[in-house]
Amino acid sequence: TDLRPLDILEEVVPSDGATSGIRIVQVHGARGLQLSAAAPRTMSFPAFRIFSRCDLFPEEFSIVVTLRVPSLPPKRNEYLLTVVAEESDLLLLGLRLSPAQLHFLFLREDTAGAWQTRVSFRSPALVDGRWHTLVLAVSAGVFSLTTDCSLPVDIMADVPFPATLSVKGARFFVGSRRRAKGLFTGLVRQLVLLPGSDATPRLCPSRNAPLAVLSIPRVLQALTGKPEDNEVLKYPYETNIRVTLGPQPPCTEVEDAQFWFDASRKGLYLCVGNEWVSVLAAKERLDYVEEHQNLSTNSETLGIEVFRIPQVGLFVATANRKATSAVYKWTEEKFISYQNIPTHQAQAWRHFTIGKKIFLAVANFEPDEKGQEFSVIYKWSHRKLKFTPYQSIATHSARDWEAFEVDGEHFLAVANHREGDNHNIDSVIYKWNPATRLFEANQTIATSGAYDWEFFSVGPYSFLVVANTFNGTSTKVHSHLYIRLLGSFQLFQSFPTFGAADWEVFQIGERIFLAVANSHSYDVEMQVQNDSYVINSVIYELNVTAQAFVKFQDILTCSALDWEFFSVGEDYFLVVANSFDGRTFSVNSIIYRWQGYEGFVAVHSLPTVGCRDWEAFSTTAGAYLIYSSAKEPLSRVLRLRTR
Repeated sequence: TDLRPLDILEEVVPSDGATSGIRIVQVHGARGLQLSAAAPRTMSFPAFRIFSRCDLFPEEFSIVVTLRVPSLPPKRNEYLLTVVAEESDLLLLGLRLSPAQLHFLFLREDTAGAWQTRVSFRSPALVDGRWHTLVLAVSAGVFSLTTDCSLPVDIMADVPFPATLSVKGARFFVGSRRRAKGLFTGLVRQLVLLPGSDATPRLCPSRNAPLAVLSIPRVLQALTGKPEDNEVLKYPYETNIRVTLGPQPPCTEVEDAQFWFDASRKGLYLCVGNEWVSVLAAKERLDYVEEHQNLSTNSETLGIEVFRIPQVGLFVATANRKATSAVYKWTEEKFISYQNIPTHQAQAWRHFTIGKKIFLAVANFEPDEKGQEFSVIYKWSHRKLKFTPYQSIATHSARDWEAFEVDGEHFLAVANHREGDNHNIDSVIYKWNPATRLFEANQTIATSGAYDWEFFSVGPYSFLVVANTFNGTSTKVHSHLYIRLLGSFQLFQSFPTFGAADWEVFQIGERIFLAVANSHSYDVEMQVQNDSYVINSVIYELNVTAQAFVKFQDILTCSALDWEFFSVGEDYFLVVANSFDGRTFSVNSIIYRWQGYEGFVAVHSLPTVGCRDWEAFSTTAGAYLIYSSAKEPLSRVLRLRTR
């Protein structure tokens, strides 16, 4: 009731700053805490320490955060603050940052049960390497975010913050969600909870809004100097800094929080959690593409999946036409064979995680030796350092798996292509059951020769779009976009497509796009023509006012089977897998660059043979593309040369 600011950082950092793993770093004249090297438990405390008289979280409150985030990889989520129930591991409340959004999460309960609610604010400017002060204010169903004392953004949520959120037996975690995944890798200077009111009037207006102060720990209050305009910073850092020059050194506990300057690429990197993280890099522009590795595969490859396993490395899984697929590990700047896995004309792999469990699911197109059609989920064994069979699921000529999470629940959607000669069958969405630790059928959706699923979120809404390829008589079929409402996916929009083989969703600034790869214009009543493979694929853009995706651009493709979106520096690109032009499988795949008003413009032609799938990935050595061939047992890794 006295509206006293509760300094969360002060609770976890002692005055001498000696907590193991926590470092003080001074940037742009202000000190902040680097928490990523600290164990999650180190940066935590029991809720009763500040909620000593009442176990209920205040119904109205504000959270003040001052932070600095140099950059975040695509699809990366990092936690700034969480309140977690100790026994059940339920997330009661959380503040999470992604490359383009700030998410406020809280647990809501009623007679029907408990579920997690997310309120998302678009804030792409936060990951620019500068200090920012945010005020999140919650009051009477209104969620408000003020950034650097600018105009607030208000969201009227359908679900208000609960009046009786109990934190009994709960624990506060700063910079994590009680586990290693999702650690905050930036700097945090201020983290304050103000019960009962909006903290904005206490902070704003301010002469230095990005560093406006309500309360900060004592160890961060002193400054050793101020940067003068247009001059190099003259004050020293408070940490023991060593900068290494030359080729890439190892990044282990010994080098933790040390810098490496790559003179050839003019980049400065910081060792964080056994990985070199870019701190300062020259703006890169794609110059040209060069062949880096010819990767011999067990047979023709119908799909590839690139993924990382923490503390183990970078991998690629190939879905091979014949009886054995494989996993390769990135070693000394190349992929080398790591594990062979028996499959049955595998079409695609999907990597996903549930908590600390790491999975790899394969979509098998053909039946096994017993005539049974099963696709298989494999689980990573931390003891054997291999993938082992975990669960088999009956599928029908499966083409693709899509893994996704909605409100803390995990799902897998399979694209069932056909059953016998019948292409008009159900595809299935499976839901993870924490009790049985298995995926169980949750919803069926009627599809026509389903080839691909793609999941994405827009604000609080979750979407799932299917690529329908063939209905038994024609490839001119509608592909459908579904929205999740009231616990199930419901039809949201339909698109006319021609043998749709892939959907790719991507975001440029505030704009959200969907690209479909059209492979073939065919009808049983018309004679097959060679030019039926050279057709337009389409890019759609979300029109928020119309609440629909509208056509943005047609791109002429040659039996396109895949789109892949990637970025280099400040430029955005799409690469298409062109597979067949009606005469030959030796067809160039094309890289298109985003040029704003002009849309995507072709900038590079890449010789490919029966190209089926593209994946983009990066290492500390650079950025790469890898493509699979459905016509030869060879995948190729291409390096993106920049200038």
